Amino acid sequence: MTNDLAARIAKLEAIEEIRRLKARYADVCDTGYDPDRMGPFFTRDAVWDGGERFGRHEGIEAIRAFFAGVSSQITWALHYMVAPTVDVADSIETATGSWYLWQPCTVVGDAGAQAVWLTGRYTDRYRREDGVWKFAEVRLDCQTISPVEEGWVRRPFWNE
Repeated sequence: MTNDLAARIAKLEAIEEIRRLKARYADVCDTGYDPDRMGPFFTRDAVWDGGERFGRHEGIEAIRAFFAGVSSQITWALHYMVAPTVDVADSIETATGSWYLWQPCTVVGDAGAQAVWLTGRYTDRYRREDGVWKFAEVRLDCQTISPVEEGWVRRPFWNE
């Protein structure tokens, strides 16, 4: 029982560390997408995949470059990470997770700045690297980027 209890506690601690990692990720996004603050959250071989909307970025330098440029497209954002599920492997070295994203934000395009609702789902893979939980992969399935005035029913994707 003692080993089982220790393993369960280790998994719960890992889940809490991963939740804090995602919260810190959201904070960096919401304060300007600073690549210097974002970089340490990712493993050296990480992937950030935003699909056709935001592209696929492989390796820490490509991820840092993406975050350095995204603040010119999304000038303000408030990331709500909702309904997390995190599953930690028995080894307590890897994990997977998913989160819903609800994000009011300001997006800049050809017609200027516009208030939009961005929604989606994150599916992440995590790995302990140098004793710290980090993102090995972040995948965002963007469901809507809708102008506030029109909503997602009338216009599910802004700039289409």
